[in-house]
Amino acid sequence: MPTPSLRELLDVAADAAYLAGRRTLAYFNTGVEVETKADDTPVTRADREAEQLIRDLIAERYPHHAVVGEEGGETAGDPDHKWIIDPIDGTKSFIHGVPMYGVMVGVEVRGEPAVGAVYLPGTDELVAAATGLGVTHNGRP
Repeated sequence: MPTPSLRELLDVAADAAYLAGRRTLAYFNTGVEVETKADDTPVTRADREAEQLIRDLIAERYPHHAVVGEEGGETAGDPDHKWIIDPIDGTKSFIHGVPMYGVMVGVEVRGEPAVGAVYLPGTDELVAAATGLGVTHNGRP
């Protein structure tokens, strides 16, 4: 299986963050049910659905890559490519109707941070970066 380029990984990370963020908006400010995880932090259906959407997109493109998600734990895979997911960073803000939360998707390549994308649904902003490729904000450098 060919090694994906950082550009390819970045495109998938950015798409996944954006699509998952759009999904969270269906639950934003709706009084979505809140559960408490074992570590005493909140989690909602929006967190779980957003993470599953991201995992599905990754598995579709890179079924052998490892994935670590805040809600779903770790899925073993290629140790050279590990995806890290925080489906809603700022769950407390999300729960209270404060639009300052984000969806984060990153990729480690051979143990080093290489790609990151953050989508802020409340402001419709996407920030994405990859080693050697620079940073974009809503698609612009």
